[in-house]
Amino acid sequence: MDKHKVIEAYRRGLITLQECGQILGAEKTQVDDLVRADHSRRSVPSNPLFLADYY
Repeated sequence: MDKHKVIEAYRRGLITLQECGQILGAEKTQVDDLVRADHSRRSVPSNPLFLADYY
C-alpha cells in the first residue's frame, strides 16, 4: 500500500496511529517522524483555494 495514502488515512481519522504503523511496518516513533516529514514535504496545490469574507 502507498505510504502517502496510509498517512492520509491517519490524518483523516480513518485509522489510528497504531494501525498506521502496523500497515507501514514501523514503530510509533518512526510513524511520528514519517507523518511529520510527509506533512512538511507537501507542496502547495497547483490550484489553491482562497477564501475571503466581505462585510
